[in-house]
Amino acid sequence: MKIGAAVVDRVEEQTFPASLHAITQDEELLDRRVGSLPPGFWDRASGKFQFSCHSWLLRVDGLVVVVDPCTGNGRRLGQAPVFDDLDTPYLERLAEAGAPAEKVNLVFSTHLHHDHCGWNVRLDKGRWVPTFPNAVYLFTKEEYRRWDPANPSRNPNTFNPNVFDQCVRPVVAAGQARVVAPPYQISSSLTIEPAAGHTTGHAMLRLVSEGVRAYFTGDAFHHPVQFARPELHLPGCDDLAVATETRRSLVKRLQEESAFVLPAHFPSPHYGRLGLDDSEVCFLPGGAP
Repeated sequence: MKIGAAVVDRVEEQTFPASLHAITQDEELLDRRVGSLPPGFWDRASGKFQFSCHSWLLRVDGLVVVVDPCTGNGRRLGQAPVFDDLDTPYLERLAEAGAPAEKVNLVFSTHLHHDHCGWNVRLDKGRWVPTFPNAVYLFTKEEYRRWDPANPSRNPNTFNPNVFDQCVRPVVAAGQARVVAPPYQISSSLTIEPAAGHTTGHAMLRLVSEGVRAYFTGDAFHHPVQFARPELHLPGCDDLAVATETRRSLVKRLQEESAFVLPAHFPSPHYGRLGLDDSEVCFLPGGAP
């Protein structure tokens, strides 16, 4: 789709069922806020929704930008089997969308959980090397520090083992990393802005083009029910109180700006805007920019 002058594509790695009851078991809330959404957002019988793992591909201001490059092939995490030993045609899908790896200029990870930075690298003769040979990789300062094993106050996370060494260090060694402090202006249309809580340095990408606004929000939201109830969450936040406040402020901003929200894990149609229904925030999936 086009957002202003920007061309935006979604590049999928995989989709699998995940428990919506891990976020909320309030059936009345689900019926009210999710029941009318497309079926991937809630299967009543199983209590699951379709958890999409995808990247957003942007072409704007002469740049080709990949946001949140998923988990990657051939990785063994040992905690979440659905992510282990993947063998997906992700790079082929990226090329089909018009962005073969060598044409990518910028790679931005909203945070450094494995499913947002895995394709930073690929295996080459047993070594992890940068997937995008001509790209600058943007990392936020706080997120980089949060996962760096050299940081003595680093908070270990068994769900995310070895990701810094595998997915960040090879990029640094290749001279392709740039560590920035949000807010950071990438171009006239793109800005990295803070959105902390899910992880310490979690950030988002703001797009403003020809008067249209959109936010690539990573894991600030996992499911639309969180627009109505920002205190709801999937387990695993670094700071739940901060994550909740981030969601509240984002809901307000999305409404005030009539902006598109493009999260990292929503099922089809994967993006939308916010509205009001009986004074309660609701998700309006899809829609033309």
